[in-house]
Amino acid sequence: MTKILSFAPQWDILKAFYSDFDSGRKYGCVEKWQRKKFSSSLEIKLFRTKIHTEFLNDRQEKLNAEFRWTKANKEKLVALDRHFRKLHRNIDRTFEATQKDLAVLIAQKHKWCKEYALDAKICLANDWDIPGEHQYISDLLFWYTDWDTINIGARTNEHCSEHHKVNTMPAWKEMLQISEFTQGGVTWELDCLLYNSHASLYAFRDIIRMKPDQFEVGYTLTL
Repeated sequence: MTKILSFAPQWDILKAFYSDFDSGRKYGCVEKWQRKKFSSSLEIKLFRTKIHTEFLNDRQEKLNAEFRWTKANKEKLVALDRHFRKLHRNIDRTFEATQKDLAVLIAQKHKWCKEYALDAKICLANDWDIPGEHQYISDLLFWYTDWDTINIGARTNEHCSEHHKVNTMPAWKEMLQISEFTQGGVTWELDCLLYNSHASLYAFRDIIRMKPDQFEVGYTLTL
């Protein structure tokens, strides 16, 4: 699931983070990581991946514990959720229009389009930077994220349109104080970004800093 996060660690960033994480108890680990010797390039890649995954987990734990559920922060989550709903509607319209167009061609005996699959994928576009965050961390978070899991609700025209309706997912008590979420549920994408640590290690702070228009839909038509 996790991509190989094997590019070289930026030790200054890791040291700065671990200097006050858990009262600095893991600060010495960074120097041990730097001194570690390897016998193959594969060992180096796997070790760097382990370091980066551990760092992202620790970072998420720290930032989420510090996060404040202010009115402004809740409104930013609602804005992102609304954008995901808009993208879902766009997917449904595109699927419907494509099916109609291809049905006409099939009726005209165009055999090359008789069997097809149209896939939709919602993810961050070319801009996956997190405003106010170092590029190194933005890259780590993007490449860790399992976008296939996040896109399980918006994958292919082989499912009926009901499949693309917004899913109601479990949420923490703070989310239950947001009327938009108690009334209409939380989109699958937002829920995964917030709470599915197997799919995403973005912290709450990262998510509210994302701009909704950073997310877009990519389509793949296979004939």
